[in-house]
Amino acid sequence: MVQIEELDEARREEEEEQDQEEKRQRDAEYLDFRRRFDKMKQQQEGVQAESEKIKTQGNNFFKLGLYMQASMMYSEAIELQPDSAVLYCNRAMAYLKQDMPHEALVDAEKSLEIDTSVENIKAYWRQAQALLDLDRLEESEAAADAGIALQGGNQHLNRVRRKAREAATMRRLCGHPWSAKMPNGIEKRYTFESDGSMKINVFGHYVPATFDLSVEGNPWSMVVRMKPEGVGAGNGPPPPPRPYIFEFHDEDQELWLCTPVGTDELPTKFDGPGFDRLRAAAPEPTGDEASDEPLDARCERYIREMNEAMPQLPPQLPASPSEQEISQEALVMESISQLKRRFGMQVHQRALELAKDPASAPSSSLADLAEQLQRRFVSRRILAPPPPREEAAPAAGGEGGSEVAPRAGGSSAATEGEALQVVPSAPAPSSSTSAAAASTRPRSVLACFAGICGGSS
Repeated sequence: MVQIEELDEARREEEEEQDQEEKRQRDAEYLDFRRRFDKMKQQQEGVQAESEKIKTQGNNFFKLGLYMQASMMYSEAIELQPDSAVLYCNRAMAYLKQDMPHEALVDAEKSLEIDTSVENIKAYWRQAQALLDLDRLEESEAAADAGIALQGGNQHLNRVRRKAREAATMRRLCGHPWSAKMPNGIEKRYTFESDGSMKINVFGHYVPATFDLSVEGNPWSMVVRMKPEGVGAGNGPPPPPRPYIFEFHDEDQELWLCTPVGTDELPTKFDGPGFDRLRAAAPEPTGDEASDEPLDARCERYIREMNEAMPQLPPQLPASPSEQEISQEALVMESISQLKRRFGMQVHQRALELAKDPASAPSSSLADLAEQLQRRFVSRRILAPPPPREEAAPAAGGEGGSEVAPRAGGSSAATEGEALQVVPSAPAPSSSTSAAAASTRPRSVLACFAGICGGSS
């Protein structure tokens, strides 16, 4: 028994000695770790201090507008602290200032890989701006949305998102004209330009205007302002600015526009008399001015069709014409407008020259057509009445006979079966007749712009 107890005691002493040795070893390892850690800490603090010093220098360069030097300083700091989200974010901004959006996007995305919290909100702004500069508009808007979800009131992100939306919307609006038919069958066209100008084409008249988009609300809206030169002479100032709501449909092939009618409140839905469904249309034809066909040959066809489309005498409309009277006159104007677009301005100008002086036509057939067009233009006060023709001297040996001098081309002034009609110069109207004439003068379609802005199908 005594031997067993002695063995147990020796075993316990050996174990205690082993435990003490292990403790001394652990303490030594801990002390070594602390020495090495403290050394690393001192080194890291020195690196951080050096990196912070370099970053501060970069910030100073940036404030001075020395963006290239600033980006170089940030690059040096990144070598010391490659996991700093702030340094990548700062260098992204310096790249943006140097018009280097590709490099800025890489740095902004690297910064967000390190830190996606609201403390790194500037990186979302840099990313959205770089994508906007790269014309990746939808991605820019999405990046801005991600940042706004963290900080809704961030002005920089909201501004970038608005610009991205506006640019994307302008691209969809300005790619081609938009066309719709009004209830009376007349076509109207809207053509939007990337500089914020636009043209409204109704009855062959182009009305210049400007538009401003608002793409922050739902639905989106725009304000259209007609320019003074777009209003017919004598019709007074242009209509007031007209608000619209708008949406794209059918894969951007259809544009919905809706403007208030009878109220100043902006519509909230697409219906009512101010609602237009416009379809994407082909650009306006440029006319056949480049055709190999001689100009006067094209002009003869143009004048013939113009005479057929335009009655010799305009209808005498009352001060308040009926819808049917307005529609009939509008259809005539639309036909004339299509002729002008189809044949081109060069042909139209030549036709106007011949209408002023039919005798200058190179052929009798063209002269006859030009004279008919002259009568139509005179009756509509487009041209002043020509001076009365002098009667020809009596033929020798005749009694009161007369001859009409032949016009260029060898034909007589009047066509066969048609008496020559000379429209005398009209005397100046008296004050008593001016009011009566004004009461029967038809309304200008441009002056009635407010009535044609909506209601197409």
